[in-house]
Parts: sequence; structure tokens; C-alpha cells
Amino acid sequence: MYNVIVCGNDYSMAKTVFKQIQNLKNSMPDANIEVVLNRSAVKTLLKGSEYISNVKELIDSGVKINACRNTLKEMKLTEDDIEKNAGIGMVNAAVEEIVKKQAEGYYYLQL
Repeated sequence: MYNVIVCGNDYSMAKTVFKQIQNLKNSMPDANIEVVLNRSAVKTLLKGSEYISNVKELIDSGVKINACRNTLKEMKLTEDDIEKNAGIGMVNAAVEEIVKKQAEGYYYLQL
């Protein structure tokens, strides 16, 4: 089984990023895929975001999706601004999560 950590950081690329993650999940259904979104991409996880249905679909398929707390703080947002009903998780720092996952043997994709 493959373990993959995906980082998305650009809101303007969100549609493409979510499509690529879905393609990966479809072609490798047994892969353990974790996503961390930071910088402007974290806006895709906010309540009322046009991307929440994409996020929920991925989470329902077994993909773990996390928001970066450092980014929220920088953007003057809180965890309460995230659409928690979708099953979105939180990490303290995207960069920390990526390094930890790579140390555990995860493949890293920057999308």
C-alpha cells in the first residue's frame, strides 16, 4: 500500500488540485492519502466555500484533509471558520506535517 501526503497552497488551483486528488484515489483506491491545505488554499475549507462538496466527497472516499492552524492564524481566522461538518482535520503547521509524513515514508506531492 502507498502512503501519500499532498500539499495544496493556492486557492486559484483548487479545482485542479481536488480533481488530481480524486484521480489519484480512483487509480489507487488502496492508497492512504492525506492532504494538508495552507496559504490561500485553506479558503477552500471555510464554511460556505464552493469547494466543500469536493472536500466532503474526498473525505467520504477515505482521503484525510487537514487545514493548517498557522495559516488560519495568519489570515486572522479560527477553527470555527472551517466547515467541521465535512470531517476536516487540523494540523499545527503544514510544513511540520509534511516533514513528519516524509519521515514515516510517505510520498510527497505538491499540487
